[in-house]
Amino acid sequence: MKKELKVDVELRTMGKQHFAIVRLPQRMRVLASTMRNGGFAETDTILMMQVEEGYDNRDPEADMAEKLARLGLEEDTVGFMTAAWIHKALTTAEVEYHGVRAVAVVTAGVVNAVMAGELLPDSILRKLTKPGTINTVVAVDVPLEGAGFANAIITATEAKSAAMFDRGIRGTGTTSDAVAICSPLGMGTKYAGTATDVGIAIARAVRQATSESIRKWFVANPPMDLLSILERRGVGMDELWSAAKELYYPNPDWDTEDIHRRFVEHITMLRNDVNVNSMVLAAALMEDEGNRDGIHGLGRGEFQKDPVHLVADEMLGIALAQYLAGTRGLFEYTRYDKKKPGVLKTLGPFLDDIVGALIGGTMSKIYTDLLGAGR
Repeated sequence: MKKELKVDVELRTMGKQHFAIVRLPQRMRVLASTMRNGGFAETDTILMMQVEEGYDNRDPEADMAEKLARLGLEEDTVGFMTAAWIHKALTTAEVEYHGVRAVAVVTAGVVNAVMAGELLPDSILRKLTKPGTINTVVAVDVPLEGAGFANAIITATEAKSAAMFDRGIRGTGTTSDAVAICSPLGMGTKYAGTATDVGIAIARAVRQATSESIRKWFVANPPMDLLSILERRGVGMDELWSAAKELYYPNPDWDTEDIHRRFVEHITMLRNDVNVNSMVLAAALMEDEGNRDGIHGLGRGEFQKDPVHLVADEMLGIALAQYLAGTRGLFEYTRYDKKKPGVLKTLGPFLDDIVGALIGGTMSKIYTDLLGAGR
């Protein structure tokens, strides 16, 4: 007969520091990605330790060990750290599905949410000292084998990402998430995927707890500007200038460093232009859809070959170049589109055109400004 799945959470404060102590119903086998006792462990206690924003202790494991001792917790305690305000963010959800129970305990900070695999723009890197960790504890009332634990981590992670989607957060997680799966000792199931009873219970509990925690501790990600959009795809200011410089023929009356400075200033100012941001975003979204074979009228894998009958990418580039610098901008865009210097040669159909137009239009504007000043 299965024991009751009673998970208790105790909130403690010690000085200015806050903690959540999760008491499991019995000693359980745990697979965790946590700082303390990560990997496989056996315990009946899990600690969530809140740290201040910008926490930079050189030995965080020793710091946590010292706090465990002061809290009177055992050495086998599994330990999480988070900068999210535990008293506000911590959320618990319990789900039963076909007689299987799962309890999820979640603290969700989402300031530094990212899509897995994307490069981190400066706007995200600057947030890494702010509360942005999703910590997830899941306890189930059926034993899991090793493969079942691994399966359960996948299920819990997918459910976390689904909750972020539900709340309109653009990301699959944050840069520092951690998870712990807890199950009774003993032989059990190898399977805990989203088609199994235990997997469905896990997914529903995690999705519910994560969604509610985000609601309670929500700091919205503002819409990304053109540089953030491009940085996530490996095109930063250095890459833009490097490509621009390849087709710049030095004028003896102009200082190249001054051209560089003006280029950076112009691009930076465009971050506040809703029309430029909209066109860059449109190109990025179309690039994503094309890579997923999501553009009707193109066969599977055809988008990556940049077929000649796909002209919407050039149309978007033409629109941006003309918006930035009129006919002169269109001329410069055409040069960059044909030669594809620097990073342009690595980009897909929509991105190479929009980046070429951004560079060409900007350089044309600089030339026009300098020629006008020389009159």
